[in-house]
Amino acid sequence: MSTSSQHPVISGALVGVMEITCTYPMEFVKRQLQLQQQASTLTQSAGVQFRGPLHCAAETVRTRGVIGLYRGFEGFVIFAGPRSATRFAAFEFFTKTAQRLDLRKTPQQRATSDFFCGLGAGAIEAILCQTPSQAITTKMMHDASPSGRGQYRGMNFFGVAAAVYREYGFVNGIYTGLSAAVLKGAATNCIRFPVFGALKGLLQEGGDRSKPLPPTLAVPAGAIAGAISAVATQPFDTIMACMQGLESAKYRNALHCARELIAAGGVRTLYNGLTPRIARVTCEVGLLFGLFEQVSPFVDRLLA
Repeated sequence: MSTSSQHPVISGALVGVMEITCTYPMEFVKRQLQLQQQASTLTQSAGVQFRGPLHCAAETVRTRGVIGLYRGFEGFVIFAGPRSATRFAAFEFFTKTAQRLDLRKTPQQRATSDFFCGLGAGAIEAILCQTPSQAITTKMMHDASPSGRGQYRGMNFFGVAAAVYREYGFVNGIYTGLSAAVLKGAATNCIRFPVFGALKGLLQEGGDRSKPLPPTLAVPAGAIAGAISAVATQPFDTIMACMQGLESAKYRNALHCARELIAAGGVRTLYNGLTPRIARVTCEVGLLFGLFEQVSPFVDRLLA
C-alpha cells in the first residue's frame, strides 16, 4: 500500500463512488442469498427461494426490472465516498504514525504494521460509515426480497432511515449489527492491506513501495487481496447481514446470531452468498487499490 498520498480522504472518496457504481448488483445478490436463511421465519413463509446467484439476479430482473438490482443503492453511494475515504485515511494515519515510531524499517515490521494498521482502519470504517449505511440498506434489500413485507416499497434511503429509526430506535435500528460489522471490517482490512502490501513489494520495480503500481499490476494485486479476504471473513459478513435484516430483533449479539444460523442450517449457512461476494470483492478491491494508486497522484497534483 502506498503511503505517499497527500489527500487520502479526497482520493479515497472518489475511488469509492466509482467502485460501488460498478459492483452494486453483486452486493445486492449476495445480500439476498445471505438473508435467505433456514433460521428465518420470513424465508420459511416465502413462496420463492433463490437457487443461486444467477437465479437470484434473473428473478429480480424478471419481477422488478434491472433497477431492482440497485435497490438500496442510494445508501451505498452516499456512504461509498466516506467509507473509502475513512478506510484509506485511517490506514495512512496509522502507517505514518508507525513510520514516525520507526516501526516500518524491515519487511517483517512493514507486514506487521500493515496488519495492525488495517485492523484499526477497518474498525473505524465500520463504526463511522459501514454500520449506519448497511443497517438501512440491508433492510431495504430484505424488504424487496420474496420474503419481504413490502413496507418500504417506493421509499428512498432517507425515508427508510426515518422509518427504521421510528420502529427500532438509534442503537437497535441505525446501529444494529455494530459488533459484527466491526469484526468484519477489522478482519477484512487486516488481511487486505498486508496482502496487497506484500504483493506490491514483490511487483514493485526496485522494491520502492512509495511509488504507485501501474494499473496492470495494481488491479490484479488488489483483486487477489480481496478474494482472500472475502473467503476468510464471509461468516462475519453473513452474520452482519442477518443482524441488520428485518429480523434483527431475533439476535442478541453476533455470537447468538451465529449459533442460531448454524443450529438451523449448519456451518455452511454462514457461507451463503460466498460466490457473488468473491466476485464483488475481487472487483471492488482490485478497483479500489488500482484506482487509488492512480487517482492519488492526480489529486495531489491538482490540489498542490
